[in-house]
Amino acid sequence: MNIKLNNIAKLKYLFLVLSIGLLSCDDDVREVYLYNQGKLEATSTNTSVKAGETVTYTDASTKVRAVKWTFQGGAPGSSIEPNVEVKYTKGGTFTTTLEITFVDNTIQKKTFTVEVEAPATPPIVIPADALKIYSDNTDFTKTAPVLNWVSSNQFVLKEVATDGYEGAYRNFSLPATPPAAEAKWAMAILSFVNFTDITSYTYINMAVRTTSTGKIRFRMKDASNTGYVEFDATSNLYGLKRDGSWNMVKIPIAEYKKQNSALDLTKIKDILVLRSVDPEDVRAMNNYIFDIDHIYLSK
Repeated sequence: MNIKLNNIAKLKYLFLVLSIGLLSCDDDVREVYLYNQGKLEATSTNTSVKAGETVTYTDASTKVRAVKWTFQGGAPGSSIEPNVEVKYTKGGTFTTTLEITFVDNTIQKKTFTVEVEAPATPPIVIPADALKIYSDNTDFTKTAPVLNWVSSNQFVLKEVATDGYEGAYRNFSLPATPPAAEAKWAMAILSFVNFTDITSYTYINMAVRTTSTGKIRFRMKDASNTGYVEFDATSNLYGLKRDGSWNMVKIPIAEYKKQNSALDLTKIKDILVLRSVDPEDVRAMNNYIFDIDHIYLSK
């Protein structure tokens, strides 16, 4: 008799559990959503511009964890912002790469191409009786003695065959690898093989192309004395602009003498020395680059 009562109690309990489960089925229904992967969406405002103009790049991707832009030939050279305005100062065909890291850590890339029309180079006029120092032009009647180009500290000096003011040009740039801890300054030298009298000339002229924001000194040196002219990034002194285009710079030689009256213009050895300005640290300035071409003295 006791066994039968226990079995009946168990059956009643089971029935109760099943009833509660059936009554609660509607409350436990869940909607299931499939995961949608992020989508890379990006645009540029132009595919063809003139040197000095800008292109705006816009990222409108979804489910983004990180954005990384790389702008070949542009300024800035890179960015992690979704919208970037990029300025192009040199002619050529350049590639922009957008790398998107989504929230699920997958990565996608997109590339853009922009054609940049090179700026027009002003016509070259050779003054009568000018002294050629470094130039491809054959119209000079006088040429300076043999020259030496010397990397004294930090600047890497190289000659580039094309894209100069008149063909080949010299490029002064910092090394690709970080310099030594104490080497925060840069210098490079263009010197005459023999001491040269430049007293019959009034100006030193040269074509310069740069976007550097660093101060720079153009120096002259005799056997032991140095005179210089200092340029900052905003003054456009004597025509030295930081716009990335070739510009003719015309510096009165008297300014070197004014800075140092002991400079002997009858015995110039180093006709052009590029020297960074202390206490600026060239290691922290990634655009410390100067292109130099068409150097001559004029009256």
